Amino acid sequence: MIIAKIHNLFNNLTETEQKIASYILKFPQKSVNMTAKELASACDTVPSAVNRMCKSIGVEGYAKLKICLASEVAQEDCSKNSIPFDKKDTPETIFNKVFNSGINTLKNTYQMLDFSTVKTIAEKLALAKRIFVFGVGTSSVIAVDAAYRLSQLNVQAYAYTDILQMGVMAKNMKEGDVAFGISHSGMTKAVVDTMRCAKQAGATTIALSSFTKSFLYNESDYSISVYADEKNYPVEAVSARVAHLCVIDALMLTIASFNYDDYSKHISLRNAALDNIRY
Repeated sequence: MIIAKIHNLFNNLTETEQKIASYILKFPQKSVNMTAKELASACDTVPSAVNRMCKSIGVEGYAKLKICLASEVAQEDCSKNSIPFDKKDTPETIFNKVFNSGINTLKNTYQMLDFSTVKTIAEKLALAKRIFVFGVGTSSVIAVDAAYRLSQLNVQAYAYTDILQMGVMAKNMKEGDVAFGISHSGMTKAVVDTMRCAKQAGATTIALSSFTKSFLYNESDYSISVYADEKNYPVEAVSARVAHLCVIDALMLTIASFNYDDYSKHISLRNAALDNIRY
C-alpha cells in the first residue's frame, strides 16, 4: 500500500521529495534499514526533507513509513519486470510486462479505495435525475463506456467528449443532476473547467482520476483515485485506464445491487435488443 501511495503521489511531490521517493522506490529494502539521516545523506538533502516527504504522502514520519515499507518488501515479487521495454524484448515479454502492469494497477487500486466514499458515489449516481459524463482524449472512451453502462440501468446518462459541447451542457445542468468527470491527470483544463461550471449550475460533481492532488479530485464533491504506475509504465493512462474501466463496471454493479430485480429486468431487455443485431 505504501509503495502504491508513493507511486500515485509521486508527480505531486516537490523536486527534493521526488528524489527521496525515487530512492525509496529503487532501493526499498535498503531504505528500511536506513535512518532518516542516512537516507537524507544518500539523497543529498536533510532529514527534515525526509519527514516532509512522508507527510506529503500521508504518513506520520519516516519510522512509520519504514514499518509499512518493511511489510511490503517482504511480499515484493523479485521477478517484477521494469518498463520501458528493452529493444531486445520478445512479444511474449512485452505482453507479460503490459499484463503484469495492469494486474498490479488493479491490485493497488483496490487497496487504495475508500469504500464508504464508493457507496456514497453509487447512491448519488443511482438517485440522479440526469448524469452527464465528461472526458477527453484517452478518457473520452471511458466516458462513453460509463454512460452506456449506466443507461443499461435505466439511468438518464449522457457522455460528452467535445470540448465546446461539454461547456454548453455543463451550464444547462441543474440541482439533482450529476456531473461525472473522468481524467487520468485530473488536470485536463477542459474537464476541470466543465466540472467547475457544472458545480456552479447546482449539479453534484463526481471525479475519477489517478492523482489525489489534482484539481479535478480536490474540487469535486466526491472523488475516486486509481493507482497510477507512472514510474514503471510511463505511458500516460495505459495501465490506469484499465483501472478506470474496472471502477466504472464496479460502480454499475453496485448501483444494480440496490435493486436486483430491476437490474435483472433491464439486462433481459438489453440482451433482447442485442439479439436483434447479431447473427
